[in-house]
Amino acid sequence: MLLGMGQLMAQSPDQAMSGKIGLGLGYAFTGYREETDLPLNRYLNAFTLIVNGNIEKGSFFHSLNIGFFRGDNDAIKSFPLDNSWEEPLEPGNQYFTYYRTDYTFTRVFGEYALDYRLWGTGAFPGYLGGALRGDLYVMETLNNYLHTSVTAIVSLNLHASQKWIINDSHSLVFSMSVPVLGYAVRPNFTGYIMPLETGVISLHNYQAVFGDLKYYYRINTLLSFNSGLGFELSHVEFPRPRRDAVFRLSAGVAFSF
Repeated sequence: MLLGMGQLMAQSPDQAMSGKIGLGLGYAFTGYREETDLPLNRYLNAFTLIVNGNIEKGSFFHSLNIGFFRGDNDAIKSFPLDNSWEEPLEPGNQYFTYYRTDYTFTRVFGEYALDYRLWGTGAFPGYLGGALRGDLYVMETLNNYLHTSVTAIVSLNLHASQKWIINDSHSLVFSMSVPVLGYAVRPNFTGYIMPLETGVISLHNYQAVFGDLKYYYRINTLLSFNSGLGFELSHVEFPRPRRDAVFRLSAGVAFSF
């Protein structure tokens, strides 16, 4: 981040600079499978708060994306380990079942990217660079605060951006990010009874792609309306598998400078 700001300040003052900072509210459709708990697919839909911004000066394109949502999973009743057992459970047989209780799921992410223009025309410029990204996943059991699972990942990503300036009032920005190297903190299973695992993650045990499409409609020189589509697909294999799929719809306002 300091390198990016240094590059921005070091450019000659006669270069035109433009930027936007926006705030939006969206809705996230989420599916995930966290095998530190149970190898079951889970689904969660929740409102999302999004902060985003970008600065373009000369050949450099800076962008920032921050998102947060929190929601509750529906409770799942007990299941017999032997799925062919269709009779009601008798006293004592509950020891041969597993449960999925109510969970609160919290998701936070933040990404700063610095790209350099490498292709395209004035109305369709393309940029390639890198990003520093942080992702936090927290699962809390509502009936036992000790059964909390925290996954924290900090990664260096390959990042690309493509702008399309349709006219003076309409523009599109598409960005994509792929992690290359990172560091993760994850549990072996749900709960804090055992220490968290920590270690380096890379392409062999962390594969993901993060995408974002933003549409801007300029109301006046200072204010724009924006709407967006975002998606995330990720798989981490450290120390146990976790898979996430997220699709976001959002809308908000952006202030230009």
